Amino acid sequence: MLEWMIDGFFSLLTSIPPLWTEEGSANFMLVRAMLGLVAIVLIAVLIAMRPFRSAITSCMKKLGSLFARR
Repeated sequence: MLEWMIDGFFSLLTSIPPLWTEEGSANFMLVRAMLGLVAIVLIAVLIAMRPFRSAITSCMKKLGSLFARR
């Protein structure tokens, strides 16, 4: 499950930089790294925001109970 999320994240990061730079140039990797950093920061901000924290906590508890051994 985590693999398809990571693959989608990387495919998104490789599809956006060609809008500004040529693929294969030195700036391509720089733009891709910066977009990845911005995406990670945005995810951290969403997790840290108070209204979303309870929803994320309840989802994590549901996932934990789903995968917990019985």
